[in-house]
Amino acid sequence: MKFKQTFLFVFAAVLTLSAYAQKKPKINKANSARESGELAEAKSIIDAAIEHEKTKDDAKTWYYRGLIYATLDTTSNEQFSGLTDNALEEATKAFDKASELDPDEKGLYVTGDMGIPVLMDQQVNGYYSYYYNTAVEAFSSNEYETAVSNFENAAYIIKDDTGAVVNAAFAAHNGELYDAAIKNYRAAMDRGAQSIDLYYNLLNILVAAKKDNDAALALVNEGLEKFPNDPVLTKNRINLLINMDKVEDAKADLKNAIKAEPENPDLYFTLGVLLEETEDIDGAIEAYKKAIEVKPDHFESNFNYGVILINAANDVIKEVNNLGMSKADQKKAREMQPVIEDKLKAALPQWERVYEINPDEVQAIETLAYIYNQLGMKEKYKEMSSKLN
Repeated sequence: MKFKQTFLFVFAAVLTLSAYAQKKPKINKANSARESGELAEAKSIIDAAIEHEKTKDDAKTWYYRGLIYATLDTTSNEQFSGLTDNALEEATKAFDKASELDPDEKGLYVTGDMGIPVLMDQQVNGYYSYYYNTAVEAFSSNEYETAVSNFENAAYIIKDDTGAVVNAAFAAHNGELYDAAIKNYRAAMDRGAQSIDLYYNLLNILVAAKKDNDAALALVNEGLEKFPNDPVLTKNRINLLINMDKVEDAKADLKNAIKAEPENPDLYFTLGVLLEETEDIDGAIEAYKKAIEVKPDHFESNFNYGVILINAANDVIKEVNNLGMSKADQKKAREMQPVIEDKLKAALPQWERVYEINPDEVQAIETLAYIYNQLGMKEKYKEMSSKLN
């Protein structure tokens, strides 16, 4: 009989403990503990709440968890900062889960000073700003590793933001942390950052620092899909193909592309740049002229053709400038003046055309001012000089 009584007592004790373990966590108490600085208690309650049947699917549970773990992540109190080693990850995951459970975020706020509601979105932005501002301070002090780490943390908090991840790339690049720079430039592009400078900077690392021509060529090809007329990417593509001993392949690809799209001026322009880089100037002129024939206001082709023409004049001018002071040299210089004048006159209409297409192109204005001055066209020269000023 005593044995049975003992058994019943133990069984009852087990039932009592089980009932106690299943008690619903008080999530409001967790947040109150956070606000009063009792972070260990807040963490203990909220960790239980995400496991409990009655609170695990409550958006506010996850919202409070995000706040608690964000506070653990950013606290300067060593007593609490060591309570978890993945606070950033857990806080961000919790905010995301809260937003998933309450897409309108209507119930996700706390009451701030003066009784004004502080929304989850505002708190997440504040969390982001904490890391972003820390990164900016580190960057200003040339502490590039710290800057990169904090910019990356900011980018982790708001995953569709491009500002932090772009700056992480810049900080890494400045600090010659090339692997981190590559990772963040790519992340910025993947998030939709549109600046062509991202391609330029990443290309610089791949070519100069990593010497990875294959990766650089793939990047250039990707960039040209977004910026098909960009002369910097076009020229880099050609230089890469030359360095990779693929010039003939490039020519063949371009010529096949031109056969398929004979009315595409960009293809003629690219062929012109390739031929110019391989010092086939006559072939380049022919390609640029063909692009202009297809599209008369194709700026890049008009511009490059103009550069070839002005360079022809400048080559003769340099030759004259390098002559000595002997009578023979001076005689030769005088004989070459008409040649210079003819070449400048040949270049003039093309640069006027470039200027007509884009009157704000500084190099066109400078070149026209130079030609007008060399040819003694005073009024035209004054007009261009005035525009420059």
